[in-house]
Amino acid sequence: MRYSDEDLLAMVGEERKRSVGFGEGDSGELVTERERALRFYQGDVTKDIPVMANRSQAVSTDVAEAVETALPDLMEIFIGGDDIATFQAQSAEDEKQAQIESDYVRHVIFAENDGFLAFNTAFKDALLIKTGLFHWWWDEEGKEEFTPWMAPDQLAIELQNEGVDPAGVELESDEQGMQRAKRVSIVSKVCIRAVPPEDFTVARDTVDLNSATYCAMRDRPRVQDLIARGVDAETARQLKSYTQPDQTISEARDEAGEQTLIGQDGKGDLRIVEVRSHYIRLLDDEGELSIWRIDTDSEETVLISKEEVPSIPFGAITPYMNPHRFYGESVADKLIEIQKIKTTLWRMQLDDGYFALNQRMAVNMNLANEYTIPDLLNNVPNMPVRTNGDGALAPIRAGGLNFDVLSAMEQASVMGEQRSGIVRNAQGLKPDTLHDTAKGAMVLITAAQKRLRYIARVFAETGVKDLFRGVHELLRQGYGQDTDNGKARSKPHVKLRKQWMDVDPASWPERQAVDVGIGSAGREHDMMVMGQIMQTQAEMLAAGLGGIGEE
Repeated sequence: MRYSDEDLLAMVGEERKRSVGFGEGDSGELVTERERALRFYQGDVTKDIPVMANRSQAVSTDVAEAVETALPDLMEIFIGGDDIATFQAQSAEDEKQAQIESDYVRHVIFAENDGFLAFNTAFKDALLIKTGLFHWWWDEEGKEEFTPWMAPDQLAIELQNEGVDPAGVELESDEQGMQRAKRVSIVSKVCIRAVPPEDFTVARDTVDLNSATYCAMRDRPRVQDLIARGVDAETARQLKSYTQPDQTISEARDEAGEQTLIGQDGKGDLRIVEVRSHYIRLLDDEGELSIWRIDTDSEETVLISKEEVPSIPFGAITPYMNPHRFYGESVADKLIEIQKIKTTLWRMQLDDGYFALNQRMAVNMNLANEYTIPDLLNNVPNMPVRTNGDGALAPIRAGGLNFDVLSAMEQASVMGEQRSGIVRNAQGLKPDTLHDTAKGAMVLITAAQKRLRYIARVFAETGVKDLFRGVHELLRQGYGQDTDNGKARSKPHVKLRKQWMDVDPASWPERQAVDVGIGSAGREHDMMVMGQIMQTQAEMLAAGLGGIGEE
């Protein structure tokens, strides 16, 4: 490689400072927006709408409702069937092989990994804080196994029958002179997970991760976990303990105060440290661009490892794409203003009711006695207020609300639906649906489903497609190489489409064309929509409103 270790550390450090995502070198606008979205999701609006003393503290939860409304439908679209992604065949003779590869990649994602959890986490991140991220990597783990105890001669024969050289095997002996051999088998697999968006950063000129010049992910393992991964023990133990000067995102995610003890670190190898994995595209000695993974500490001063990789192993999704930019908009971005408006209106209505039940009074002190004020403060039904004569008390008329608060809140809700495309009709009937014509209700339901399916299509054509391509590529390369102990990896033996078969990823061709079927149940999805339409019409007929077929 044309660059020294010091050069690599300097380059990734400079790129990280200019990148956008961690909130360290950029303006921090992205971090602020994420933190605000998480607060509004949890119903914490105190920074935006201060609470007055002795007034209502009710909060509308539009952001949370929209996210939790869209998420089940999106998950059903992608997880509900067996045609999430299919690799295109290159010829008629390749149809069966392409189907096998498609089935096995899905098996790796959803059977060998917790694919449901990864999809759920990435989708929710995207809906809530702009970006959802998939990460995939090849993992190898040594597994120790022992043969049964037997006589030395018999053990030697057994090992020779298995094609194993007894001289190269570690043996153990007991007090009776029996022996057993220890074997180390390598367990290899492709792993996937969803990456927290606040732990990912990209170069400012990034639009598509596949062609990005620089991106990085930070992780916070314990020292012993790093050593178990194969990192040099001395290097792992010299890393600084993890500290987080800016905890806004982490604290905003907390539901049980998980970050309050972040400064109280473990001891020895149980310490938590921060490791940053930088992916940078550099010119090699032949003048070609190649991608390098550079693992460093949190300050880019310690080089933990470096290796050349074939591609950037991340896939990103966002619900509302911003043309020519990596970061798009989230559902929260669309609805935070609506939540503020509805919270304010709701508090107005409640305060108006509270004031009506707790009428303020003017007290004529000339007609009051020592019991008047205490009796007045004891606001209990049927309790008398003792005075010295008529006219001691007079109600103070307060200016009531001169508009219909419920109508205003409904109007704000419709504004939010129009902005986000996530409407109440997508899950059921909204309160005034029966006041619409049958055709109008059908239009609302169909429009809601179109907007949601469009978001699903955006997810499919970006991060989900990248995930399937990346896993396919890792399987091809991983099974095409020998294990760390020099042995060829055994072919996976799995059950696909109710048939057990041996799969040989090492022989797979390179595939880039992927069809992502967002209607894992395209027919089932359409039937669900038709069922909603029929339910709407039935309820309208039951209500005696007619209007079937009206314009």
